[in-house]
Amino acid sequence: MTKWFLLCGTLLVCSAGAAQFKLDTLKIGTTTYSNVTVLGANTTDLYFSHANGFANVKLKYVGPELQKRFDYNAKAAEEAEKRQVENEILYQTALAHTGSPRPGNAATPAKPLIGSETGLADPISDKSLLGKPGPTVQVDKWLGDKPALEGKFVLINFWATWSAPSRQYIPELNALQKKYSEKLVVVGISADPENEVADMTDPRIEYASGLDSKAKLTAAAGVTSIPCVLLVDPKGIVLYQGHPAALTERRLQAILARPTEE
Repeated sequence: MTKWFLLCGTLLVCSAGAAQFKLDTLKIGTTTYSNVTVLGANTTDLYFSHANGFANVKLKYVGPELQKRFDYNAKAAEEAEKRQVENEILYQTALAHTGSPRPGNAATPAKPLIGSETGLADPISDKSLLGKPGPTVQVDKWLGDKPALEGKFVLINFWATWSAPSRQYIPELNALQKKYSEKLVVVGISADPENEVADMTDPRIEYASGLDSKAKLTAAAGVTSIPCVLLVDPKGIVLYQGHPAALTERRLQAILARPTEE
C-alpha cells in the first residue's frame, strides 16, 4: 500500500513544474535526511530521495522557502489530505472485499491473502511482510516498563510527534489496549527525541512506548511513511502491515477471537 501511494505521488509531482534539485540536508520535525534530491511535489507532499532511500513528507512541515517554491496552499492541501484519507480507506475496503491480485499478475491465479477471513488484504508490495516473521521488537529505550509480548498479539504503531495523522490514532490505540489487554499489546515506536515523546500529553499515550532513535526497527519493518502499523500474532507472524485506517476494531476483534495453535 505504501509503495502504491508513493507511486501515485510520484506521478503527480510533474504538476508542480519544478526541476529536480539537491540539498545537503532536509530537516522535518526532528528527523534529518542527508544527500537529498528533491524530485517534486503535489498539493500536499514533497517527494525526494535521500541517503537511505526515498521518502515523502507533507509540505506543511517543510520550510517556507520550499513551500514557496512549490506554491504551497494550506487550504488546498487540507482539502486534498481529506480526499487522500477517504480514497485510502475506500481502496483498502475494496481490495479486502474483492481480493484483487497484484498489478502485473493478471494471468497468474491469485494466492489466498493472509487475513482474508477478516478482510485484511496484502499490501501491494514485493517487500510485504505478510505471512512472514515480523521484526524483533528491540528499541533504544522504553519510556516506562518494558512490555511483556510473549504469547500475545502485538500491534506495533510507528508514529511521530509532529505527524497530525499519527496523533489522531492514539486515542483509538489507547482504547484497543484497554479493551483487549488479555490478548493484545499495543506498542508505539518513535524516532523522535525522548523529551518530545515524553512531553506530548495531548493526546496522552496509554500503551507501551519505545524510542527507535536510529530507526533500526522502523527500517526492519519496511516503514516508509507514517502512521504505519504491524499486527503480529503470538508466533511472530505478520498479519497486517499498512495504514491503521484499514485495521478497524471489527477486523481486529475477529482476529483476536480466532483460536491459536500452541
